[in-house]
Amino acid sequence: MSDITVPGETSKAMGIMGIAIRALIAVGLLLAGGVIALVGERLMSSSAPGNEVRVTPFEDWRVVCSTQQGGCTLNHDVLRDTGGTLISIVLDNPAAGSTMSITVPHGVLLEAGLGFSIASEPMRVRPFEACNAAGCFAFVTTDADTLKSLQGNMEGQIVLAPGNGTPVTLPFSLKGFAAGYAELLRQRSQAGSVFSFLGR
Repeated sequence: MSDITVPGETSKAMGIMGIAIRALIAVGLLLAGGVIALVGERLMSSSAPGNEVRVTPFEDWRVVCSTQQGGCTLNHDVLRDTGGTLISIVLDNPAAGSTMSITVPHGVLLEAGLGFSIASEPMRVRPFEACNAAGCFAFVTTDADTLKSLQGNMEGQIVLAPGNGTPVTLPFSLKGFAAGYAELLRQRSQAGSVFSFLGR
């Protein structure tokens, strides 16, 4: 006795089987996509780490190292009596002949420039280069003699002319500068050694 096939039932069974196969394929693709996304996220997180900032204090100065900036700076802030930063001093290159930036608040007379001296040394007047959101800044050349004075004294002075034109002398501390400068040199030397090794 031969089997009897009903055309309608066969088509229905094949349709259900096709839907099941498509559903399995869709689930497989979703799972594969999730795995690929997870692997990609892990690779991106391992190859592009977030910015890491390390601050090492040296009395009134501090060395700030940032992976995002790719280096370290030696910083000192003169604070207001009411709180907040009045003057910011930053040295990013310890080599003799580089410059140290000094940022002061908006509102000073730019034409008068910025006076800078260490201990009882003669006052040097530097022009303001530009202003940004943080304030107006000038650069002081840190030649060998200046670096020696910065390391060997306890205090310096910055002279500004506010809006009324009367000069104001603001002292800044040099306590910790010598130790901070030595650390900045060490960090720069260490970074140079790494770059030299990678360049081989």
